[in-house]
Amino acid sequence: MPQEEVIAFLVSASLGALIGTERQWDKQHREGGVAGGPGMRTFVLWAILGCASALAARESSPVFFAAAFAVFAAVLITHGWERRSDAQEAPGLTTTTAALLTFLTGGLVLWGHHQTAIVLAVLMVLLLASKQRVHAWSRHFTEQDVQSALIFLAITGVILPLAPNRDFGPYGAFNPFNIWLMVVLVTGLGFFGYLAVRIFGANAGLATMGILGGLASSTVTTIAASRQSRDYPELAGRFAMAIVLACTIMLVRVAVLVGALNREVFAATLPGLAILCVPGVLYVGWCLLSGIRGAAHRGQVPALANPLSLGIRLKFAGLYALIILLSRAGADWFGAAGVHLVSFLSGLTDMDAIALSLARNAGDGSIPAKLAAQGIVLGAVSNTLLKAAFAFSTGAPELRRPILLVLGGTALLGAAWCAWA
Repeated sequence: MPQEEVIAFLVSASLGALIGTERQWDKQHREGGVAGGPGMRTFVLWAILGCASALAARESSPVFFAAAFAVFAAVLITHGWERRSDAQEAPGLTTTTAALLTFLTGGLVLWGHHQTAIVLAVLMVLLLASKQRVHAWSRHFTEQDVQSALIFLAITGVILPLAPNRDFGPYGAFNPFNIWLMVVLVTGLGFFGYLAVRIFGANAGLATMGILGGLASSTVTTIAASRQSRDYPELAGRFAMAIVLACTIMLVRVAVLVGALNREVFAATLPGLAILCVPGVLYVGWCLLSGIRGAAHRGQVPALANPLSLGIRLKFAGLYALIILLSRAGADWFGAAGVHLVSFLSGLTDMDAIALSLARNAGDGSIPAKLAAQGIVLGAVSNTLLKAAFAFSTGAPELRRPILLVLGGTALLGAAWCAWA
């Protein structure tokens, strides 16, 4: 047997052993453990079977592998039904699916796709091993969360492919495909942060609340933390750190969104956003060194709205399209001053919308990348000033000084960068 084929069988057996070890461990450590069911040896044999089937298909006909896979799947299903009819412990759907993927993994190895097979095996093990954690997390989801996610996926799968990818209206500002693509990008990232707050928010420390709140909504996190600081003035320093973290993470989120859309604008914007992060990073570092940490706090979880709700998606789509139109019209009528004005006013409403709009306009050649970067940073400045005003007006007196120093310094640095750039 050629050395290449020997290596393929050894790699297949190793990946099968990896998957089978997790399945056997799960079987032995479940409450009341069971004696039967596939374990490490069985998964090794399944991986070898997939590798051997791929070898036979290569030597005879490609149809052989498909036929072998079909027979293997039929045997698994039949075996499961027989064990259930005899009131015995039968492999669950998860184990059956893992068995089918293990068979395919063996085939991928024989065909030379070693990296793909390894990634597939590792992902399988991670998913299989996270059963208890996933079940615990899912208990935090409401029926509305699940329905919103399903509707969002369904609408996205239908609307995005069918939306015309052409420019309409004045200045060619309305492109249905691009508008909905931005909705998917922003609401998907926001939903991740929303779920993280729902899962960890009630018992997590204030530092975690700030980080997760920055992903979901730094403005809502700022308002919630400021209001809670009135009830717990002795924790004002920790609430201030949570607000600063949320505002700083928001800047990182904006950079990620811009980078996913336009690399040229990302490169032009990154220095400005990095400068804006400096006061927040220094303050958080000082808090950690001086012992002011985001310790556990059982206050209210920020009342975040589900970003997948239809109303929020439509509002963002409308705002995004409007900002594109206004920024192009402003650049046409008033030059750079018009873009700066639109950016500053839009930053008071939605930072994501103005950042993505300017990145899109720069990508179309409507405005220069440098002007788009200035507008994004200027929008971040106005957004920071708005959150500083919220914290100053609704927070405890002990909260005002650190917020004024950090967020005020952030706004000044941003304004200076815009003037210098």
